[in-house]
Parts: sequence; structure tokens; C-alpha cells
Amino acid sequence: MIQLKNGCMAVKLLDFIGLCGEVPVSLVRMLPGYYDYNRRVVTALIREGYLKERRIKGYRRRIVRSLNLTELGSKQFQRVSPGRAQRIHSHALAPENGHGSWKKTLRLHRGAACLLTAMRLRAIWQPGSQKESVMGKQLVYFSAYELTQKYGWDNKGARLSGIFVNRYCYYPVYYLGDNNLLWSEEAERMFLDRVDSSPLGYGRTCGSSLLLGDKWDLIENLMAHGVNSRSRLIHFSKNSSFHYFTVDEMGLRLMKLALDEMALYRFQRYLQQNGICKASMLPLYLFSLELLSEAYALKKGKQMRAELDRGALFSCQADVVKRICNTGPNLITIPDKWLLDLDTERDDSSDELLLSPNATFLSQQSGM
Repeated sequence: MIQLKNGCMAVKLLDFIGLCGEVPVSLVRMLPGYYDYNRRVVTALIREGYLKERRIKGYRRRIVRSLNLTELGSKQFQRVSPGRAQRIHSHALAPENGHGSWKKTLRLHRGAACLLTAMRLRAIWQPGSQKESVMGKQLVYFSAYELTQKYGWDNKGARLSGIFVNRYCYYPVYYLGDNNLLWSEEAERMFLDRVDSSPLGYGRTCGSSLLLGDKWDLIENLMAHGVNSRSRLIHFSKNSSFHYFTVDEMGLRLMKLALDEMALYRFQRYLQQNGICKASMLPLYLFSLELLSEAYALKKGKQMRAELDRGALFSCQADVVKRICNTGPNLITIPDKWLLDLDTERDDSSDELLLSPNATFLSQQSGM
């Protein structure tokens, strides 16, 4: 029988899944610690009746496995941590009636992935007054559902799962997984206009939209639809700005750089001092889709675009960019180790599902 104690992975999982409403089994790979151990913990929680696994038909009739907290699991969690159980029961981050159809479940899954990303970036995400007290000093995350409840907005049609807020900007965030996303620029703009006119938008501008996916290869699909203004999926417009990151450790570290200008400054100086590459206003490795689209090679029409012949990419990004873009000999490829091998800090004692990918030079918030 599994033992539930504060701080153990089983309790962290119950807390996280309860907060999100439903979580895809595939998200277990993103959790801190060892995947095999975490998978065994999930199996044990299902066996004890604390979690329930549903199998749902998703896109292309693929079966998606989804986890939710059972009544027994809720009672056991209440016994171990009454305060955090109350946070779950308040349904501050996900709707109480969000279960059921694939469409509703998918929204919960996307929200879970974005919330876990916020936790791993050490953003302040817990609902309550703490967010207001640190706003402008630390990175803060609001789920889209949380904002609709807080301000009484209608979120129907908008696909964003939440927003990151720092001192100067707010950034809408979307989790794609391994699929592109049906897109209504009008619906997204309407939601962001509400953010802009709210206290969150006061003194801040809307930054780039952050697209999160499982693999860098998804950029090939994003680019094909992005340059097609008539596409029903994510596409570029006159005022759009998209950045793409994977949800593995490399992608998280790059996202940290995009959200923290002082961290980016220190990292660029670090690369320059080691003779890797020069600093840039918009480093190519931050994966601006509009910037990449300038060199995107349209295969069908054999239409040649501008050549991507300057800047730097990491090894994990380079293959797909060279496959879909016109690249020149001066494009620099940086081994991933220059970002991955820096000292990391991990807080395994926390009761939250935290996994900080932050290197030493990233460990302090910039006060952006």
C-alpha cells in the first residue's frame, strides 16, 4: 500500500492532478525526477483507487490516456494536506465541470502542460494575493480560466491556456503537444484586449505568443501553415509575433531566456566571452517564427526566400531549420551542452512539482 506523506511524489501528483482537473498520462515524462519511478507511482495511485485513468479517442482516432482525482483520492489528500485540498476544491485553476468530451478534456490537458511549465520555470502561479504582491518583481503565471473567474470574462473561442507576466510585458502561452492548433486571430485578440485593459495590462505591453510543443520538428508544420494567411491553423499576420519552444529541459531554459531579459543578457555575454557567438537583439535560438519565415523554403512552388546566413542555433534546433529554410555557411550551430552543462538548482524538498532548469546565472529574477 502506498504511503502518502507531505513532500513525496505521490502527494505532489495528487495535488497537481487535482488542481488541473485532468492530466494526460504522457505528461508524466515532464515531471521532475526519474520517469520510471514516476510512472510506477502513477500506477500505484491508480491501483489504490486514488487516481482514475480514462481512455478517450483524440485526434485521428488515437487513444489518449487521461488521469483525474477520484473521491477516495480527494479524501486521502484532505487528510494529508487540508490546506492544499481546499485549494483544489475551490476550482480556481480549472472548472469543476471540465470533464467529459474530448474537447473539454483537451483544454484541461493543455492547461495542465502550461501550468507544469510555469512551475518548472519557478513562476508564481498559486491563486491569491501573493501574485499581486510580487508582480513586476518575479515572473507570474495566470491560467486563462483563472482570469475568466477573476474578471468575469468570456473565454469561449480563445485557445490560450494562460499568460506569463513580468515587469514590462505579458505573454500568452499555448500548448500544442505534437499538433498544430485551430486558430481564430479575432478570438485571441479579443481575450488579449481584455488583458490589456485590466490591471495586469497596466504599464505593460503584449509580448510574443509562446507556443509550446513536444518536439522541434513541429516547426515544419507551423511554418507551412504560418505563411499561409488562409490557413485555419496558426498563421502569421501583420502584427503577430510567435516563438516556439519544446517542453523538455532545453526548451525550458530557452524559454527562461525569452522571459528574462537580464538572464538573456548574461547568457549572451557568457557565449561571447567564450568565443561562441556575438550578442544579438533577437537571437535566432529564441526561435521567432516570423524571423525564420523570412528564409522558409516553399517546397511545392520551389519559391526561394532570403537566405538565413547569420545568427546561431542550438544543435537540437539546427536540423529542422536547415531542412525547411534556406541557410548559409555562416549560420552557427552551438552544441546544446553550452546551455545544459551549466550548474543547475533543483528543489526536491518542495511540496510543489518544481523542476528548475535554471543555471546559476539564471537563478536570480531580473526584476524585469
